[in-house]
Amino acid sequence: MRVWNLLAAACSCVVLWAVPSYQVIGLGNLGGSATAYAINNNGVVTGTSATPFGDYKGFVWSGGALIELTGLPLSFQHYAVGINNSGTIVGSAAGANGYVPTQWKDGTIATIGSGEGNAMAINDSGAVAGMLNGEAFRTVNGQVQGLGTLMGGNWASAYGINASGEVAGYGNTATGAMRAFVSANGQLQQIGTFGGSSSYAMAINNAGQATGHATNAAGYSEAFLYQAGVLAGLGTLGGAASYGYGINQAGSTVGYSWISGDAATAAFVHRDGQMLNLNDLIGLGSGWDLQAAYGINDLGQIVGTGIFNGEQMAVLLNPLSPPPVVNSFAPSSLENTEAPEPGTIRLLATGIGLMAFGCWRRNRRV
Repeated sequence: MRVWNLLAAACSCVVLWAVPSYQVIGLGNLGGSATAYAINNNGVVTGTSATPFGDYKGFVWSGGALIELTGLPLSFQHYAVGINNSGTIVGSAAGANGYVPTQWKDGTIATIGSGEGNAMAINDSGAVAGMLNGEAFRTVNGQVQGLGTLMGGNWASAYGINASGEVAGYGNTATGAMRAFVSANGQLQQIGTFGGSSSYAMAINNAGQATGHATNAAGYSEAFLYQAGVLAGLGTLGGAASYGYGINQAGSTVGYSWISGDAATAAFVHRDGQMLNLNDLIGLGSGWDLQAAYGINDLGQIVGTGIFNGEQMAVLLNPLSPPPVVNSFAPSSLENTEAPEPGTIRLLATGIGLMAFGCWRRNRRV
């Protein structure tokens, strides 16, 4: 009886593994490699794509159409990296003397502040965070508020902003090393490392949790979750390093990690205390190689970049309703899920055969 219980468990685990957790949607590109950087809770995506002419253009994707954003007059390059739930997008565009922080509202581009820099994130109140003239900044009631740099440093940038207007980012120190920071009442507070010299904070949620990556004593980076003064490592997907980039209000984070052997990277989601390779969660035989994830919204939708048929494009992952679990192993029904691939069925049959053969050999020795 124990053998058949083990067989049932094996069957259940393989079936569960074969059922995808996400639907993959290729968002396309503008003629060259593309990356989706952010998604709002309405499923509207923004990012940046190369063109056949080698320029880079920001885009917005909604309802199945990837649309190039307008640029500044006489400007051929612009980047889009952040979006809020109202659909306002932020980024940067090439100006007369360098890149300037920009936002797109209702399709119209406008610059932010005066000088060179980048806008990296925007909250639902319309407050923007980024870098202007070498200093981190945020906007308050539409006005730029400089946040300065870390003590001894001469450059800093905010990369995330939450509903309270607090930011996360990184800047250099007196030694030249980059250090992550979060703000409290507009004051930059430095985040440590895992024994190395550098750390980078890339996003922050309304609970004050931040994600990014920090180096260890060997110089390798590890994705982190920072909250209430505690820096916690999230691990890797078997490789030497991992990098955190996006976080939602539930504290789920996304990024990418080197996999075992360090020959390639894979997009990950970290939730419920576990880092998961998104390539393992999209079903067998999808044809996708998900290389990096950069944004996650409160519905669990994830955006990033991947390769399909040799073409790198922006990608969206929509969570599928998880199947019910019985005895902590298996879905009780496979309705509305994909059937196992033929290769999976063969693998399952082989596993059952090997288990049965082992049992038969043991019985022969008794």
